[in-house]
Amino acid sequence: MFKPFVFALTASVALLASHSARALSVSANVSDDAYGVDVSQTILPTLRAGVGYFTTDDSGSDVDVYNASLMFSPYLPGIDLSLGGRYQYLDSDYGDGGGLGLGGSAFVDTPIPLTSIGGYGFYTPEGLSHGDIEKSYEYGAQARVELFAQTYAYGGYRYYRTDFDDRGGETLDSGPVFGISAGF
Repeated sequence: MFKPFVFALTASVALLASHSARALSVSANVSDDAYGVDVSQTILPTLRAGVGYFTTDDSGSDVDVYNASLMFSPYLPGIDLSLGGRYQYLDSDYGDGGGLGLGGSAFVDTPIPLTSIGGYGFYTPEGLSHGDIEKSYEYGAQARVELFAQTYAYGGYRYYRTDFDDRGGETLDSGPVFGISAGF
């Protein structure tokens, strides 16, 4: 009961807050045993709100992850930087719970036209988690190629691990990931 309520509330707040915003982005990604989709919306010139869903069985057990984020992206020449928070709720055979992860992403242009490289990471410490989750972290590296205005394909590596109460740590997903992101 708790997770659908939190996800619906967060999605509603993000959509209402973004009513007058200009830039919508939709991203989908896939790997051997996982896939995900994220939608984000600019709500102020340097602030984006987003919601997403990710599912994986890379660890041998089904894991569903629902998330909502609020990211600050200052204008910096030569670097695409985002910092902020992402609330995640995990529904898995290992346990259920969630927490607020702190982190962001940074990408820089390369000498290859329309290509950038970078990475992202989020860490949820024990003090910001609840339910069966003790702590969690996700990080990755990516190369992005702009296909046309506000749309790019990407490929890289993702590592996602969570420590559960009474269970220890589980690597929920790791390996190559490919995706596409389109802005409207």
